Amino acid sequence: MKPAKYNTLMPRVALENLKLINLDDLVHLIGKNLEFIFNFLINTAYREEIISTCGDKVEPGLLEDALFQNYAKIFNKLLKESSKNIENLLNSVLSKFDAMNLKTMLRMVQAGMNSEDILKYIIPLGMYDRKKCQIILSDVNSINDIVDSIREQDFGYILKETLKAQRIVGDLSPLEAALDKKVFKGILKEIKNLDRSDKKIATNILGIEIDALNVKIILKYKSLMTDHENIKENLMPVALIDEKVLVSAIKEPDIKSTLQRFLRSVETKHQVYQAIFKKLVNESDSPTSRLEFILEKAPLEMSFFELKKNMRYYNIGYILAFLNMKWVEIRNLRCIINAMARNVGAVQTRDLLILPENY
Repeated sequence: MKPAKYNTLMPRVALENLKLINLDDLVHLIGKNLEFIFNFLINTAYREEIISTCGDKVEPGLLEDALFQNYAKIFNKLLKESSKNIENLLNSVLSKFDAMNLKTMLRMVQAGMNSEDILKYIIPLGMYDRKKCQIILSDVNSINDIVDSIREQDFGYILKETLKAQRIVGDLSPLEAALDKKVFKGILKEIKNLDRSDKKIATNILGIEIDALNVKIILKYKSLMTDHENIKENLMPVALIDEKVLVSAIKEPDIKSTLQRFLRSVETKHQVYQAIFKKLVNESDSPTSRLEFILEKAPLEMSFFELKKNMRYYNIGYILAFLNMKWVEIRNLRCIINAMARNVGAVQTRDLLILPENY
């Protein structure tokens, strides 16, 4: 029997899922000029946004903006057709884009960029969309100004509390970590309000992103020989990989033993985790950037797994997996567009795409 809360939502997700670009067609775009990419996209789900945003101009920035607008349109449609608990969860996921936009403003204001240029990099989604960011940027000249302008809002409280640490460290990492922590705490809180089956599936799909981020944080700071306590301060809330394992991994003497510790911790857990950490251990001598790239693919791999396992049933996994796949599609399209604009070779461009492990 179909749960009533999915009666109108699932047909919408199923329809949008059918509009995803075939991977072979997407990879075929590598090395093609902007005109070719434009003509391809105008015959896809992005047509409406491509026409309204680009007009007769074929520019990388305009194409990217059209992709973002399409994602925002779909996300907002799903929100409108969701029951209360699902809407709350999707809103908590949406807050990731608020954090992304706030981090973009912080970084670019610190770099001395003007507001007009900064707004080009703001994703038109969430509470801190372009309109809100434009208001904030209209009267700021520093990091302190941004924090003061949103001090009465949730993210503002968090950033205000973290400013002292930011001044001590001298970079934006404490502020960015504080934003991410707030987002993921909110997501985990909303997952707890789901029913039993949805809760487990949502924990797998959204939790692996949190766990992957914690592993990336540990790898990054260990490569910089950072003090153990400082690493702990930057960690996110935990999902399937608990705090005890994280602390133990931090204490390992090198990257390889750290990854081996994680692999031992997931031996009896989800098979997607097992596959990812086996790959990480096998490539443990690679640069940190390569290991981080493997971890970036984790949410996509979990999404494909949950789709295969639960595709015949109405559940939260179908929605979350679709949103992950749609976002990865946009990321890959942006990568191809910018690689072409910057004359990056086809082989290097393909290596930068997030594709399924078995593709």
